[in-house]
This record gives sequence, structure tokens and C-alpha cells, in this order.
Amino acid sequence: MDGIDKIISKIESDAKAEMQRIKADAMQEAKKILDDARRRGEQEHSRILERGRKDIDALVNRIKSGARIDAMRTVIGAKDQVISRCFTEAREALSKLTATKKYETVLRNLMTDGAKLVGNDVIILSNKKDKSVVKKVISSMSKKGAKISVGKKDIDTIGGVAIKSKSGDIMVNNTFEARLERQKNELRYEISRILYGEK
Repeated sequence: MDGIDKIISKIESDAKAEMQRIKADAMQEAKKILDDARRRGEQEHSRILERGRKDIDALVNRIKSGARIDAMRTVIGAKDQVISRCFTEAREALSKLTATKKYETVLRNLMTDGAKLVGNDVIILSNKKDKSVVKKVISSMSKKGAKISVGKKDIDTIGGVAIKSKSGDIMVNNTFEARLERQKNELRYEISRILYGEK
């Protein structure tokens, strides 16, 4: 797990640095927008002074509100970019995991978890390059009484497996992409909390 921890740590570190850069740019842009808004408000103020104080205050408030909204949109957009990049880097890290010795253990765990939900008579689906590892894991699992076979069709995935019942009625998608997608909202919240201190 040290390698994954280092990758996750690197991703977090890079994401934090990128977030700081984007945040600084967004804050600078927000300041510029506010400065421009104030300048426009002051110019408009001098032109319409005769119309009354009430009209001037309403206009300045509208401009400030628009600038705040634009600044918020910029910051939110920047945060979304950083979070999306975290997910992209997580996918890349997971795809690199398939080339490590730990991958066999990961596959075994994914297959075991899926088989518990599907039953004892299951078919394991994987991508083409993982078939040999899947067969190796199946041979050790089959000794424990489970009826496990390799599916003839390959699935399109960076890693992981799909486990389905022999009848095809039940299927558990334990591919890396599916698991990442299932946890996306929780992970998005956690990334926001780590990067931005949001609750």
C-alpha cells in the first residue's frame, strides 16, 4: 500500500498546489472585477447624481452583486477543475496499479466481494490483458468450493472485474471505473474538505 499512499499523497499535493494557484488567479480576477465594478459605479454615479441618491445606490449594489456572482462562479469553476483533475489522476493511478504485484491481491478481493453478493456459481469478466491473472486467482478460489469460471467476452476497463451469476440475472461491476463512479459523490466531498476546508 506504500506505493498507492505515495501516489495518493502526490495527487493530493499536486492538487493542493494547483488549487492554490487557481484560487490565487481567481481571487486576483475577482479583485479586478470588483475594482472595475467600483470604477464603473463611480463614473455612473457622477453622471446620474441629479437623478437622486436612491438610483445611484441601487445601481452600485447591482454591479457589486454581479461582480460577486462572477467571482463566485470563477472560484467554483476553478474548484471543479481541480476536483475533476483529482479524479483523472486517481484513474491514472489505478491503471498503474494493474502493473504491480499487488494487483493479483486486489483482483482476488474484488472477485471475492462480488462472489459473496452474486453466489457460488459465478462468471468473472475482465479485460483481455487481465485474463491470465484472473485465471490464476480463480484456480486458487475454486479450491474453496466455489464454482467460478472466466467469461468468454472481454470488458472494456482499466482494471478490476465484473462478476455475474451463471444465469446472468445478477451482476456486480467491480471494475475500477465503476467503483470510482459509485464513490464519486463521497470522494468529491472528501476532496473538497481536504483541499478547501469545506464542510
